[in-house]
Amino acid sequence: MRALWNRIVFDVAYVLFKILFAITFRFPFFVWLRVEGRRNVPRRGGLIVVANHLSLADPPFLWYAAPRHLCFMGRADIPNIPIIGAIARLAKTVPIKQRAPDRNGLRLAIETVQNGEALAIFPEGELSESRNLQPFLPGILLILRQTRAPVLPVGLIGTDKVLPYGKLVPKPAFGVVTVRFGTPIPAEQILNLPTTEAQLEFLEGQVARLSGQPREREQVQSP
Repeated sequence: MRALWNRIVFDVAYVLFKILFAITFRFPFFVWLRVEGRRNVPRRGGLIVVANHLSLADPPFLWYAAPRHLCFMGRADIPNIPIIGAIARLAKTVPIKQRAPDRNGLRLAIETVQNGEALAIFPEGELSESRNLQPFLPGILLILRQTRAPVLPVGLIGTDKVLPYGKLVPKPAFGVVTVRFGTPIPAEQILNLPTTEAQLEFLEGQVARLSGQPREREQVQSP
């Protein structure tokens, strides 16, 4: 009975938040949302969604654009923040420590995918101040190896117009935010690449192609 009640609460809250967000990003922030490749998103089954990270506004825009619920990996302290923490728990956020080993967080992430959920990850690990695509951290490969779930690359464009780097308060954007879904990639196609570095570079390339961002590693390597 409790599981049924939790499911009802989740479904009702999901619909209400979708409606609320649709109203909010149009007014007062004057944002027009363009979603490309929405049909590429598998409607069922475990899925790893990989996106670039330009703004703190990335999770809500990506969540709203997706045709299914996305669970996000988030900072370990988010569940402790009043109101935001309650929303994060309702949205099935997977808390994980940043820039530190977190075996429990990885275990929860793996279980989330194995339970048939879509888990959204920002593998850069932090916002990109330069607006270049930062090198991906290897934690995503640990999840991929354990779950063998397909990977869906996503490019987010223009979210920093709503909430620029270093800001906590959104502003009117008077522009377009684009969420561009790529094609799902079988896990074996990535894991069959010869090295961890090659696997990460492949994923970076897929996201960079969708987001249109220069890759930071290429900027460093160029003379």
